Amino acid sequence: MHPYPSPRRPAGLSCLPLAVMLMLPLAMASAQAQLTPTATTTVSAADRGPALAAVERYFQAADSGSADAVRSVFWPTGRVEGVGGGRFLSWTADEFATRNFRGQPNLRKDLTRTIEWLDVSGTGAVARVKVSIGADTTYWDYFVLHKLGGEWKIGLKAFANPERPS
Repeated sequence: MHPYPSPRRPAGLSCLPLAVMLMLPLAMASAQAQLTPTATTTVSAADRGPALAAVERYFQAADSGSADAVRSVFWPTGRVEGVGGGRFLSWTADEFATRNFRGQPNLRKDLTRTIEWLDVSGTGAVARVKVSIGADTTYWDYFVLHKLGGEWKIGLKAFANPERPS
């Protein structure tokens, strides 16, 4: 038996005309397109700043090349996931740090990171980061952050890297 109850259909949903149901995704997409990329909901500047600082601490940790520094910005159960080489990749934050950070600082001058948006709601936040390397390579990182005991840390880093044709 599944641990969650089966979803119930709201009363009257089956009575909606097919055309209305088909138009809902378009209406939702239109509403989303009107949001500004820096929109933050239900949060004061005092709460937004610490969440933003948690993402910036990741940048500093990654640039340091220290696996311990990278581990320190994640919650103990943190994960890193994405698609690479045509397959789904998933590591614990510890595995990710051990695999990718071996003490060599990042000295690239052509790497820039831009926090495109940050949405903070209560004790949760999501940030989208554009990572540019030179003029030809762009990656996106999505960070899911949680605040516990007044401290913001990363619960999940999801990456979206360009797939190269084989």
